[in-house]
Amino acid sequence: MPIGDIASEALGGIARVIGRIIVELLFEVIIQGTGYVLLRMFRPRAEPSNTACAVVGLLFWVGVAVAGYWLHSHVVT
Repeated sequence: MPIGDIASEALGGIARVIGRIIVELLFEVIIQGTGYVLLRMFRPRAEPSNTACAVVGLLFWVGVAVAGYWLHSHVVT
């Protein structure tokens, strides 16, 4: 069944490319982008590193999730 093998390899490659695009979009734009904006607001003259942007962005989104959960639990009950 060489045709089945070729098709599965092609679909696996396409899935890998789509997965990579989603991860890049999620991490680069949403997490690091948010961290970059926040760091530039508080330190406009210093150029933040990628690691600092990722940490600040991740902490921000964790804080948003925790605040959303807390607000939801207090409004609904």
